[in-house]
Amino acid sequence: MADYDAMVALFDELDEFHRQARPDFFRRFDGPVRTREQIAQWLAGPGSTVLAAEDDDEVIGLAVLLTRPSSAFAGAVPRRVIELDNLVVRADRRGRSIGHRLLRATMRWARGQGASHVEVAVHAFNRDARRFYESFGFAPSIDRLVLAA
Repeated sequence: MADYDAMVALFDELDEFHRQARPDFFRRFDGPVRTREQIAQWLAGPGSTVLAAEDDDEVIGLAVLLTRPSSAFAGAVPRRVIELDNLVVRADRRGRSIGHRLLRATMRWARGQGASHVEVAVHAFNRDARRFYESFGFAPSIDRLVLAA
């Protein structure tokens, strides 16, 4: 929690990227959208965590990992899924394999949780992120289509 302000700055960078790409989906908000209480809950929860990448005791990247509840659908194969909710590397530190190291740490943590799968959702506009995850071995599973009513 001592790194809260640095984490919020990274979330702000990620949120601004999304707002610029999809202002119809994402808007500015007052205060940090990830409160101290929310981050503390992720850190304390048995099925969630926040991984941080540091350089000289400075947080330069993070990954939020959440255990997703099992599907209630009786026809679904039982799986223990870790959702990679957010992964962000500070813009001035990208291209230095920090994201790859965070993703490898994500996989280690997920295996330690007994996960059968790690899933990540990527917005269609974020082609760079999709290439990044696919280069790591992630494969498309479902496409969500949207139509304004």
